Amino acid sequence: MQRLIFYGIIVAFVVLLLLLIDVFIYWTLRIFLQKATAHLVNRIILCVMFLIVGIASLVGHYITRRQIVVHEVQIVSPRVPESFDGYRITQISDLHLDSFDKDEGSTFLKKLTDSIAATRPDVIVFTGDLVTLRAADAVPFRQAIADIASIKRHDGQGFVPVYSILGNHDYADYVRGFDQSRRNADVDSLIMLQEEAGWHMLKNNCVMLSRQPGDTTSQQIALIGVENIGEPPFSTYGDLDKAMAPLGGIAAADSLFSVLLTHNPTHWRKEVLPRTHIDLALAGHTHATQCKIGSWSPARWKYSEWIGLYDARQQTEDPTQPYPEYQTGNPQYLYVNTGIGCVGPRVRIGIPPEISVLVLRKE
Repeated sequence: MQRLIFYGIIVAFVVLLLLLIDVFIYWTLRIFLQKATAHLVNRIILCVMFLIVGIASLVGHYITRRQIVVHEVQIVSPRVPESFDGYRITQISDLHLDSFDKDEGSTFLKKLTDSIAATRPDVIVFTGDLVTLRAADAVPFRQAIADIASIKRHDGQGFVPVYSILGNHDYADYVRGFDQSRRNADVDSLIMLQEEAGWHMLKNNCVMLSRQPGDTTSQQIALIGVENIGEPPFSTYGDLDKAMAPLGGIAAADSLFSVLLTHNPTHWRKEVLPRTHIDLALAGHTHATQCKIGSWSPARWKYSEWIGLYDARQQTEDPTQPYPEYQTGNPQYLYVNTGIGCVGPRVRIGIPPEISVLVLRKE
């Protein structure tokens, strides 16, 4: 019922927006046309608008949201260890498993797993929002989640490791009637489900990744995962200091090539750039609002970084977010993945489910 109410609000908002646009168009026409003509032209324009929205929604539901795209980008830095040149990080985000019916979801997730395997990953990372409301929504897809952890390395030596963090929807914060103890139990259940599937949870923690057994610290990279750190009304559970403590604290990023998994991209400007030399941050969360027309999306109104790759050296036009002088010449990147599933209507207009592949390159 709660979800139906949410969908109803969204539909009502869209209809209201179209009607407001219609009123504006009508009174604009009245400046130039007689009343009867203005009414006729206005009705035609209104019908065309509803037709376009209807067709776009149908295409977005039945076609676009099932078309997986792979975007591969090069992350070039002098700080990449020699042994990691060519290392492939495959990122997925925002599965929102409840946006799929069981049969449809199982078929789609099989396609997703095959698509991930085809990227020849060295590591797979998931940047949060496995579900929308509660852990129970993921239960029908246990096997599909485990299949992702069963992807074989491209050299045939074992399986590709999967690392995961929690997103804002993974804390059961949006379930009415849940007190804090029930929320905590729900989160524990969701974490257990992922760990039983073979995913490694990073809850304000980090691991060191090696290419060869016996690699020294200078030949490794740090993979750091924080719990959700978001702007209001999204809750904050993450602690970057705690996550980096095993490395020796925030300053450790000065000497290590490091990759951060953080669900909300606003964390990059908020804390990562001002405080650290984390080389690459991977985020999701925005979905590009599940609507993108050309290069435009409503996400632009809310997020400075909402899709694709960002280089901190190109963000210096904002005087409130200066690029730290000591980092000049050593780039810091953010990649925002636009996700797999849907929140609200099961529609993706112009923004299909995304797999992103970050290829590390030694400059």
